[in-house]
Amino acid sequence: MTNAQWKKRLVQQSDLMTLHDQLKAKGKTIVFTAGSWDLLHVGQCRYLEEGKAMGDVLVVGVSSNSAIQKVKGPNKPILDEKIRAEMLTYLDAVDFVTILPEPSCQPSLGLLQPDIFMTVKEDWTEDYKNSREYKTVNKYGGKVKVVDRQSTSLSTTKIVQRAIGGHLGEVFKDFMELRKDPLKER
Repeated sequence: MTNAQWKKRLVQQSDLMTLHDQLKAKGKTIVFTAGSWDLLHVGQCRYLEEGKAMGDVLVVGVSSNSAIQKVKGPNKPILDEKIRAEMLTYLDAVDFVTILPEPSCQPSLGLLQPDIFMTVKEDWTEDYKNSREYKTVNKYGGKVKVVDRQSTSLSTTKIVQRAIGGHLGEVFKDFMELRKDPLKER
């Protein structure tokens, strides 16, 4: 896929209503999901495959750099929003991506009006029927599907912790040897 090809699959927020109209005119079922998609891993790929199986077209929202920083702090994301968006377009399950300017995908749901909004089971989804996202989807007659994590042992945070931990272990192994016994004069 060339640079121009992946950009054809990147939909601006202002074009989500047009995308909806084009897909519905063809009788397509639209599925939408959103996330950070920083350091893509197998659990996320399985999740996207599950989303694609729910309909004809999968549109994925990619949280912008500023949206992630508002929620997760100044050290995230690891990868820029355009890199994360492009990366997703190379997956067969993903038909379109859009960069989400806000932490909530509720405005995008209102514009795209997908038939199905898929989200992963998290702490906030315990009470998801009171969320702005659920209320928006319910208002236009769409469905919300809450699915289990596809890999309980992998996350971007765990991958980073493992990488840093392994590196620090090597850096500090000599120091750790000295910690085993109290220092004594020889």
